[in-house]
Amino acid sequence: MNYFMIIVPKMIGFLVLVIIGVLAARFGVIKKDALPSISGFLIKVVLPALTISLVVENQTTFSSLIQYSNVVIAQVAMYVILAVVGVVGSKLCRLQGTMKNVYRGCMVGGNYGFLVIPLIMALFAKEGGSRYIPICSVVDTTIVWTLGFVLFTQGVGQKDNPWKKIVLNPIFISILVALFITSFHVSVPGALMSVIDSVGSTSYSWGLIYLGCNLGFMDFRELLRYKSILFLSFSKLLLVPLLVYRLISFFLPHMESLLLMLICAAPSMTTSCMIAGQYYLDEEYASAVVVTTTLLCMITIPVLFLIVSF
Repeated sequence: MNYFMIIVPKMIGFLVLVIIGVLAARFGVIKKDALPSISGFLIKVVLPALTISLVVENQTTFSSLIQYSNVVIAQVAMYVILAVVGVVGSKLCRLQGTMKNVYRGCMVGGNYGFLVIPLIMALFAKEGGSRYIPICSVVDTTIVWTLGFVLFTQGVGQKDNPWKKIVLNPIFISILVALFITSFHVSVPGALMSVIDSVGSTSYSWGLIYLGCNLGFMDFRELLRYKSILFLSFSKLLLVPLLVYRLISFFLPHMESLLLMLICAAPSMTTSCMIAGQYYLDEEYASAVVVTTTLLCMITIPVLFLIVSF
């Protein structure tokens, strides 16, 4: 299958949605103080609804998770590689203070919910790729709030319990609820599932519009101040994803290797800015990383699929 020919029009569609978000922010249709509410609704309602919908649709159960163990192990290894490259990159760029923490944390945490999930559904749905979404969600949530959280907060004072972040994460809870439904054959009224499916389907458009709104409120002149972000972007969006694909393709089927490459190539998660603000890190730098990687991924993701197609 020629994934490049599929992904280019999809990325153009994604870019249009992002531009809609940018324009909505610039013209005051969506106010800056509304973004936390939109983000909360997406994370606590829309993405959990999508997760439940996919788990029930694919009839994924607790026992069937064993068959995905190779993908889980490969995904964990992928995050370890990202962390190592992040540590090395921060030293090569000679970053100091909390900017170093942000660099390392942003290397690990990717925008899985708002960008990767819609792309997986667009690229791999016909091959059953949507069944991997809840599995990879569990791994992503766990790693982001353990390894990623440690990298963000290392040496900056008292830390929260990362496991609390995982257990109380709405997406993690929705996965457990959905697995309980499928594993124990709990009957869910069709009308209720229809509503859940409908709410979950909005993640495609609203997730990208939300990203666009964030970009719309950014001062793009600030991006020129940080040359290290270009090195981070090259590493996170191109170098490591290609390395991961080449390594994993020796052990996993082609589609699974591409899927993990896509997860690895995701731009830095938008919650990086929230973490930076909460722990008195360099919030401006975190925002610049999120903006730069989000914009560049519109180019780098199609380029990745073009490279691996040869």
